[in-house]
Amino acid sequence: RRARHSWRPPRSLGRRRTSAAPKAMSSTLRASPAFVRAMSGRASSASAPAACGLRDASSWHHRSVLGGKPHRLLRSRVAASQPAASRRWQPPPSRNPAAFRTRAGAADGPGSVDEDDENRDYLAELTWLPPLDPTKETETVDPTSEPPLMVLPVFPLGSTAYMPHSDHVLNIFEPRYRQMYSDILFNGSRRFVVPVSHPETGRLASVAPVFYLEDLKEVSEQTADAVKYVCSHKVIGRVTIKRTLNDSVWSDRSSYLKAVVEPLEDFDDDEDLSTKEGALVERFASVIEKQTKLGEPVRFTTNLIETLSAARGEDGLWRLAGLWQSLLQNRLSAKESELSNDIQQLLRNYLKQQGADMQSKVTVQFDALPAEIRAEFTRLQQTYREESMAMVGQTIYPFVLLVQCDSHAERLNVFGDMLEEEEKRLQAKVALQSLFSGADAKKDDEPPATEA
Repeated sequence: RRARHSWRPPRSLGRRRTSAAPKAMSSTLRASPAFVRAMSGRASSASAPAACGLRDASSWHHRSVLGGKPHRLLRSRVAASQPAASRRWQPPPSRNPAAFRTRAGAADGPGSVDEDDENRDYLAELTWLPPLDPTKETETVDPTSEPPLMVLPVFPLGSTAYMPHSDHVLNIFEPRYRQMYSDILFNGSRRFVVPVSHPETGRLASVAPVFYLEDLKEVSEQTADAVKYVCSHKVIGRVTIKRTLNDSVWSDRSSYLKAVVEPLEDFDDDEDLSTKEGALVERFASVIEKQTKLGEPVRFTTNLIETLSAARGEDGLWRLAGLWQSLLQNRLSAKESELSNDIQQLLRNYLKQQGADMQSKVTVQFDALPAEIRAEFTRLQQTYREESMAMVGQTIYPFVLLVQCDSHAERLNVFGDMLEEEEKRLQAKVALQSLFSGADAKKDDEPPATEA
């Protein structure tokens, strides 16, 4: 049965582990990431996975646009322009950030141009399982049933979109998931499914990527048993979750979920879509050129254009989707960096007025700050929330929909809509630039005022 339903484990492309999540909130002059996120209302990048029993230190890998070998992730220009203390906590970019540049000092930051309100609602198009029922009796699957049923562990990781051919490293510490890894090693499957959760209802997505365990290291001695395993995975496929078997364990955390699943494959593998693929590549290349022309703060490099492909497979459309997700994630990181800079500048100005020695480390208790300073923090918080809310959704739900698509043609259409939204944003930015440049030119042409 395993031979019939299993995927062949793909060759490892190499993995990278990111640094641990930042520690508790700090109120030092150089604002920590937890402090920034607390002010912005945005959870730590490790908070959602931690609720499921892990800290996600995942990253994307693929072939470099400059060569055929995987390469290390490179620091963005925004991070390089910041002091070491603020650079230290930047969320790690993913999926080859060397393929795009982040420019500091732009006239306007990411998200400063209003988006079209009629953009596609990707979240509304996703399909979800029924709510988990803790009162439902645990179902036992007969291993001799015909046709044989495929049962895999379920490991929900909150609102994170994972796509085929990506690599991820997970730190496992919760007891039920320690047991899950022991089980998949013992039975030899090495596989589990990772569905996204609905942001409001918590329902699990009905289609999920399949993680294959490539490497596991026990680190309980080094971490005083805070973390049991550091595990490296590759996403090797997709499945449709037909039903969960043991809902009651989700609420009491006594064990991990299991589900009956079916492999999901595209039904149009034999269809020639080269014309649509070529058109999508042309649009992607056009977007890159427009980003460069406008001097976008976060943008792709033009040498990426000659490597673009929207064909089926790892180096085709899935690679483009991973690159696009990385672009959006880095825009969000740049926005967070912008908030951090604003907070640091606010504190720096206040401390200068108080005559503090700016050459040494200064600790400030937030509750001890004047009311007007706290009010400015609130304003920064609200501004960040408004500008980042849509940006967060853009990094998740369009890509979950790509995973749910059951045809390459449909996936091309979805990705085309994602490019169209970027085209609208760039067009709006061009219009604003033309408006302001025209106003400046008109002001310059006006004759100087004379006294009567």
